[in-house]
Amino acid sequence: MDTYGGHMDVQSVLLGFLMRQSMTGYDLKKAFSISFSFFSGLSYGSIYPALKKMEKLGLISKRTEIQDGAPNRKIYSITEAGRKAFLESLRSPFVFEQPKSAFLMRLFFFAHLSSEERKTIAVKYLNSIEQLHKQLEAAQPEIQERADRYQYMCFQFGLRVFQDLARNLGEVVKALENDESQNEE
Repeated sequence: MDTYGGHMDVQSVLLGFLMRQSMTGYDLKKAFSISFSFFSGLSYGSIYPALKKMEKLGLISKRTEIQDGAPNRKIYSITEAGRKAFLESLRSPFVFEQPKSAFLMRLFFFAHLSSEERKTIAVKYLNSIEQLHKQLEAAQPEIQERADRYQYMCFQFGLRVFQDLARNLGEVVKALENDESQNEE
């Protein structure tokens, strides 16, 4: 993945964390999970391959800390080249990304399903969104404590996105339930 094309990929996000301090892979995973996993569509599994690649490119360096009675810790630090690459990706022209929705693609073709199937799919999706929203709300105190002003703005933005999505889906489910009750008459 390149940092061109105006989007921040996993590499840019990891460099961004390392701008503040050196971190272990575990710390990076944790930082990633409480800040980006909900909104970015970047996967957890892409972290270690990205770190390996970034080390090869000279964007980060790794040192091993020997620990008594515990596995050795690998600590990653950003290099000058890494700082430059990060700031370049942060300042690159913004390209509007169309949000993708697997649910909307299905909803578009709901005419091919039974009313029962339509409702089941919509309700399942609504439940999963409500679940994510609850997880986000539960993480709020920890995020508020650790995040800087802009990171917290990002979190609040994400919270509103999930609220809107849940409300929107609720409307769809209501409409599908109305269809069902009209079919019964």
